[in-house]
Amino acid sequence: MTQETVNVGRLIDDRPMGRLQVLTIALCALVNMLDGVDTQSIGVAAPFIAETMGVPITSFGPVFSAALLGAALGAIGFGALADRLGRKRLLVVALFLMSAFTLLTAHAPDFTWLLVYRFLAGLGLGGATPCFIALTSEYAPARHRSACVTLMWSGFPLGAMIGALANSALLESHGWRAIFYLGGVLPLVLAAVVIVWLPESLKFLVTRGFDGAARRVIARMGVALGPNTALVTDERPAGAPLRQVFAQGRALATFVLWVPFFTSMGILTVAVLWTPSLLRLNGISPAATAFVVAFNGLGAFVGQAVCGRLIERVGTVPALMPAFVLGALVTAGLGYGASSVPAAATFIGLNGLFLGFASAGAIALAARLYPTPVRSSGVGLGMAMGRFGQMVGPLVAGWMLSSGFTAGQIMLAIGSTAMIGAAFVVWFHILMTREKADAGAAQVRIG
Repeated sequence: MTQETVNVGRLIDDRPMGRLQVLTIALCALVNMLDGVDTQSIGVAAPFIAETMGVPITSFGPVFSAALLGAALGAIGFGALADRLGRKRLLVVALFLMSAFTLLTAHAPDFTWLLVYRFLAGLGLGGATPCFIALTSEYAPARHRSACVTLMWSGFPLGAMIGALANSALLESHGWRAIFYLGGVLPLVLAAVVIVWLPESLKFLVTRGFDGAARRVIARMGVALGPNTALVTDERPAGAPLRQVFAQGRALATFVLWVPFFTSMGILTVAVLWTPSLLRLNGISPAATAFVVAFNGLGAFVGQAVCGRLIERVGTVPALMPAFVLGALVTAGLGYGASSVPAAATFIGLNGLFLGFASAGAIALAARLYPTPVRSSGVGLGMAMGRFGQMVGPLVAGWMLSSGFTAGQIMLAIGSTAMIGAAFVVWFHILMTREKADAGAAQVRIG
């Protein structure tokens, strides 16, 4: 009897997107929204936590960076584990970590414990990221992969925007602790939804030999398989995912891509975390500071939602170069407009638009660079570099503020690093163009 084979990669690439794929990407976007909620929450709450604990706001740079250091380490560790143990399983663990330590943040007894709880919550936040990016990439058809990944990533700014608006109301009625109650309960609820509804990566299941589980996922996609159908994929499991990230000529491209991650995510985070404190120092009300931050989420949501489609239509450099350059300019403008709510709202919204676009572009490029066996690891490393940018940026901004630099000088210095990101986007594009040309020449020689 002849055995029929089904390539699960082609099954996803060749069919129209079905309900299960849409559900998967939507759930991944919801998880990503939690990261957006958390990132702006600590920035909005910081002036009030400082008052409660009796510490100066200029000392909060390490608090802002603690969660981001945890997120960087979580992205690396969970990314590698997800390539071995599965994306869904590690995503659930990350959500539980996120929930537990965000709730504990509301009752941190002192500054030291606040640092500890933020670091551990960050492990969960960062650990979730490579899992949901890989799941989105692996359930999206190749022709729409960049658009799907960047659309999913727009959940982050959407969460930041909704969270900022909610926090504006919560601060007035229930105080800063309510922000972390909300931020801790949401991951717990979503973990239950993920356990029930989110499928494991189909390519992961096949490469790891989980045939029965793969068949159940395919059945949920509405595809009927015969009892003798064999499931195959073009990719094979990697023996050491972190080393394999740099294999097959990907090492230099990987290092080059880390710089756009670092700069775009770092600048975005400085804007979200420090703008509320700068506004408070200028006498702006708590509700108004939270309202201003919501504009960053709105801008980033628009930028990230359109990024993938624009890259697919016009190419990497024409899409990303202007985003980085304009991001540098509006970030500088944000520093000089921090004394006025309308000016701050305008500039922080444009900061979100251009740097959100740039960060989504880096993620889309990473998802395309790495094959399935090392995609979580590769994306995780890129996100870790972005998290390190998010960690370093607020520390530098805090040091500059305590050293007497003005808001304009701080944002000008931080924003100028986007120009470096732009240069490395061009370098990455050159590397990928050469690789395609070399692969084509090799194919001609073989033919």
